[in-house]
Amino acid sequence: MIGSGNYTMCETGDMNCYEFYLEATKQYGDYDAVQHMDLRVKRSQFIDDIESLAAYFYSELGLRRGDVYTIFCPTNVESLVGFYALNKLGVIVSFVHPLLPTEMLKEYVESAHSKGVMILDLLSKDHVKTLNKLGVPVLLCRNSDYAAPVKKYATRAGEGILEAIFPKFKNCTSFSAAIKKHRGDRVEGVKNNSSDIAVYLNGGGTTGKSKTIMLTNKNVNEVPYKTAYIDEIHEPGEEAEIIILPFFHAFGLCLAAHMALCNAARVIPLMKFNAKLVIKLYKKNKIIALVGIPNMFKKLYHTEGFDGPHLSNTRMMFVGGDDLSPKFLQDFNDMLERNGTSARLRQGYGLTEVCAPCCANTNWVNKDGSIGKPFEGVRMEIWDDNCNRVPNGEVGEICVTGSTVMAGYYDGTGERGIGLYYDKEGTPWVRSGDLGYQDDDGFFFFAGRKKRLIIISGYNVYPVDIENLMDTLPFVRESCAVRGEKDGRPLVRLYVSLKEKGLDQDELREKIIKTCEDNLDKFSVPREVIFMDELPHTPLEKVDFMALEKMAV
Repeated sequence: MIGSGNYTMCETGDMNCYEFYLEATKQYGDYDAVQHMDLRVKRSQFIDDIESLAAYFYSELGLRRGDVYTIFCPTNVESLVGFYALNKLGVIVSFVHPLLPTEMLKEYVESAHSKGVMILDLLSKDHVKTLNKLGVPVLLCRNSDYAAPVKKYATRAGEGILEAIFPKFKNCTSFSAAIKKHRGDRVEGVKNNSSDIAVYLNGGGTTGKSKTIMLTNKNVNEVPYKTAYIDEIHEPGEEAEIIILPFFHAFGLCLAAHMALCNAARVIPLMKFNAKLVIKLYKKNKIIALVGIPNMFKKLYHTEGFDGPHLSNTRMMFVGGDDLSPKFLQDFNDMLERNGTSARLRQGYGLTEVCAPCCANTNWVNKDGSIGKPFEGVRMEIWDDNCNRVPNGEVGEICVTGSTVMAGYYDGTGERGIGLYYDKEGTPWVRSGDLGYQDDDGFFFFAGRKKRLIIISGYNVYPVDIENLMDTLPFVRESCAVRGEKDGRPLVRLYVSLKEKGLDQDELREKIIKTCEDNLDKFSVPREVIFMDELPHTPLEKVDFMALEKMAV
C-alpha cells in the first residue's frame, strides 16, 4: 500500500481494472459512488449494475476473454458500468468518439472485430442503417437510465425517444432492460489478468482517423496507484469530482474517472461540457477536484458565477492536453487564492500512449511555466532525432518509458510493440512527437508539437511562444500560429479571435505585430495576422491548427 495521511491505495498486482476498483474501495463501505445530475448511486448499486450487465454480456452475447466490444457513448454512468462489466469478463473495450460520422463508426467496429455496440438513444438515429448492416447487437442506453425519480418528465421523455428508435434496430436491447433481466445473476469473471489488453483508445489525432492505442489493465491501474496521492479523499461519497473529459480519451478514462472512482470519490460524469452546469454542480456539491484541458478552464474562468466561495472546497485542479499561457495561469490562480482554497491550477503533461498523465506540478512540488516532474515509475528524457539524450536546457523530443507505456498500436492482428522504440537494453519508449526541455532541477518544459515547428531560414520558431504572448493582450480571446507561405518562402501566419466585435482590426493588427517585435526574435514575428469570429476546434476543444494550416488565404 502507498499512502498520505488517512489515505491508502492498494498495489496493482495482477488485477484487472474491475478487481482493482473493488479492492481499492472496499475499505470505505457503502458510500455514494456515482451521480447523474442530482441522483446519487451507492457503491453497492453501482457494483450490482456492473455484475448484472456482465451477466447479460456473458449469457446473451457470449462475450469471452479477448473479445472486443465498442462503447459509442458520451461521458455517462452507463459507460462506466459497461466498462467495468466488460473488463470483468476480460473483454477489450473499444471507446469511440460518439460524434464521429457513421462511416467512421463502421470502420472502427470492423477493424476491431467488435461483437457489439453500446450507444446513446439520442445519438443513435444516424447509425441505425450502419449497425443493422454490420449485424452486431446494440445496447441502447438513454439519458434517463439514472435520472432521479422526481424528474418524471425526464424519464417520460427518455422512454419516448427509446420507444421511437428501438424498433428500427434489428438486434437491440435497452441498457435498463438488460440489467433488470439479469438482476441478481452472477457469472465468473477473469481474474489476475493484468497483462491483458483492457481498452482500445484512439490517439489525439487532430483530424481524421487516428491510431488505435492498446492499453493493458496494468497500464490503466498504474494511473490511480502512482498518482492518487495528489487527489486524496477525506470523506468518501461526500467529496465529489465532476468528470468533464470523454472516456474515449485516456485523460478522461484513466485519470479523471478510474483514479477518482478508485479513490472513493463520488464521480459526476457530464455528457457534454457546459460551464454554467459545472458552476451549478459546484454550488450544490462538495467538489474537491477538477481535471480538464485549457479551453475548459478558460470558459469556466470567463463564465459569471464560477468565481466564488464554492471553490473553497477544491484541493486539486489539474490541466493537461495542451499548453496554458503564464498570464492566464496567474490570473486563474489569483482567483483561487482569493476564494480561500489551497488548490492551484497545476499544469501537467501526458499522452494516450502512456495512459495520459506522466508528469505534473503538484501543490507542494512545482515550478512556474513547467509541466512538472515525472510521476513515480515514469522516466522522461529529451532526445534528438537520432534518439540520443540532449543536455539540460536544449530543446528536443519528449520521450517516455515506464509502467504506463502502451502495449502498442493496434494493427488488426493484436501484435504488441508496434509504434514503440526499444533502446539497447530492450526498454520500450514512446516518442511523443512533442518538443520540450529539462532544466537542472529536473522539471520539464513543453515547447510545442514537433509537427507544428516552423523553420524559417534555418531558425526554429515555436508557435506556443507566440500564442502565450497573445494571451497578454486584453483584446485577444484565442490565437493560433501556423506555417504559411508567400512566393515560395515560409512565414508565420497568426489567426486571432477577439473578445469583442466591432473593434478596429487594422489598429489591433499593428498592436499585435508591435508586441511580437518587442518580445520575440524577428523570425517569430507574424507576417500575416488574420482575424476570425471563431477559431476551429477539435472534438477535444483544442484549436485545430491543422485545419488552419490548410486554409487558403
